[in-house]
Amino acid sequence: MHPMKPRSLSLLFPSSLAIDASDLRSKTAKIGQIARAASVFRADKIVIYRDPDLDETELIERILNYAETPQYLRKRLFPLAGDLRYAGTIPPLRTPHHPDAEKIEIGDIRVGVVVRVHENGSWVDIGSKRSAFLNVSMQKGERVNVQVTSNKPLKAVPVDDDEITRYWGYSVARAGSLSRALAPTPTQPPTRTPGLRIATSRCGESIDVDLLRKIGGESGSEDVLVVFGAPHKGISEIMDEEKIRDGEKSFIAEFDYTLNVLPDQGTATVRLEEAVVATLAVLNLAFH
Repeated sequence: MHPMKPRSLSLLFPSSLAIDASDLRSKTAKIGQIARAASVFRADKIVIYRDPDLDETELIERILNYAETPQYLRKRLFPLAGDLRYAGTIPPLRTPHHPDAEKIEIGDIRVGVVVRVHENGSWVDIGSKRSAFLNVSMQKGERVNVQVTSNKPLKAVPVDDDEITRYWGYSVARAGSLSRALAPTPTQPPTRTPGLRIATSRCGESIDVDLLRKIGGESGSEDVLVVFGAPHKGISEIMDEEKIRDGEKSFIAEFDYTLNVLPDQGTATVRLEEAVVATLAVLNLAFH
C-alpha cells in the first residue's frame, strides 16, 4: 500500500505556547522539543498565531529558526542575542540538511549562505573550510540550497526546493490570529481546497482505527493543517475570544476533525510538547 503522505504538513501553535514555563531556559527547552517533534514527523511549516494573553511570537520564531538552521551556519545567521542564551541546550535535529561530516562530495546537496559577491558569481559557505563558487550573482547573507558540482575547486549550483526529495526542514511563519491563519489566502486558486484541517482537543473525538483509516484516505496529496491550543486554554476558547474581539470580520474556521489523541489520560493535564508528539505519531499512522 502506498503511503498517503500529505502534500504538505503545517502545524499551528499559539504565541502563548510557553506560558506555563517560568524562565527562558525552560521556554527554550519546550520550543526545542517542538522543533524536534516537527522534524521527526516531517512538518513543512510551523505557523505561530497571536494570543493576546502572551505574545512571545518573536522568541518562538527565533528559537525554531535557530534549531532548523544547520549548525555550521548559525554563527553567520544569528547574531548573539539574549533570547538565544540557552539555544545550545536544544537537541540537534539530525535531519538530512544537518550533515554530521565536513567531508563534501560531488552531488551532495547542502544549505549555504552567500558570504561574498562578485559580478560573475557568488561564494557560499556550505560548511567546508573553503567557500563554494556559484555561477550566479546573489545577495550577500542570502540562504540558498546548492548541489556540489566540483570539489577542486569547490563549485556548486542552486537547487530548487522541489528538486530535493529528502526532508529538508520546516519554515516558520506568523499570523495575527488563529482565524487569519486558517483563512484562505488570496493566492489560493478557487479550485484549490484549503486542505484537511485537524484540531486537537481533550473534548474531541477519541481516535480509533476506523477514524485513522478515514483520515488517511482523505489526507493523501492534500495540505494538512494540525492546530494546537495553548497550555491554559483550548482552541474553541481561543476562537470564541477572537470572534468577540474581531466581530463579524473574523473568519469562522470549520475543522474537518477535532481529535482527542490521548483518551483516558492518566495525568490531570498533558503538556503541549507531549500532545504534539502524541498527535503527530498517531497521524503518522494515518498518513502511512
